[in-house]
This record gives sequence, C-alpha cells and structure tokens, in this order.
Amino acid sequence: MAPFSEIFYHIVWKTAKDSPKMTPPTQRLIENFLAGAGKKFGYTLVAAAVLEDHIHLFVRAFPGVAPGDLVLRLKNEIDDFLRQKLAMASPPVWDEDYGVVSVSRSHAELVAEYVKTQRQRHKSGKLNRTLERTGA
Repeated sequence: MAPFSEIFYHIVWKTAKDSPKMTPPTQRLIENFLAGAGKKFGYTLVAAAVLEDHIHLFVRAFPGVAPGDLVLRLKNEIDDFLRQKLAMASPPVWDEDYGVVSVSRSHAELVAEYVKTQRQRHKSGKLNRTLERTGA
C-alpha cells in the first residue's frame, strides 16, 4: 500500500531564449510523456500543458518527492526521450529556472482548469502572474 499524500505542485519551466520553439507535434509528444511518467517520477498527473516556449505541470506528488529534483529529472528525461524516440537532433533547451507553487486541495480544481486552458489564456492575456513565474 502506498503512503497517503495530498501534496499538490504547480510547476512551470520554459525553454532557453535561443532554443527552438516546440512545434504542436512535439508539444503533444511531451504531454503524452508527462502523462505516462508519473509512476517513475513520483507523481499523479492532474493537468499538463505544453506550449511553444514553456510547460505547465500540475501534479499530486508522492511523499518525499522534491519539486526541484522532479523538474531536473523531467527536463533531462524529456531531452533523452526526444533525442532517442524521435531522433530529434535539436530538442528544446531548457532554461535553468523554474517556478513551483504548492496548491491546497481546495484550490486544486481551479489550478487544474488554469493549466488546461493555457492556450486560450495566453491568447487573451488572462494570466496569473504567480502561476506563470519561473525565476526571481
């Protein structure tokens, strides 16, 4: 039996300034990767959105999962996945920074909806500064 956990993280990281943008097919592949990687990395996916220059990930983390370690491992594994599975010579280069916000269970549905509507929000400019932040 797994330990009980109600640790929710909203994580966002972006590509480096000179990195190629992620195309829609690449975005879908990364979203599928994130959906299938939870057990390996210690999370249950609540919502994910991969845009051309950044990723939003909303997860319920297993106990003992440090968000910084999770982001670093995911960045590395996504790079390996794109290089090996797709033979992509130049996958996105990730910026060193990331943002993480702990989310209470009572706000989980709101944050999940925020992540699921990322494309529309970026088009309309209706963004939450805290949930978009990746560095100091």
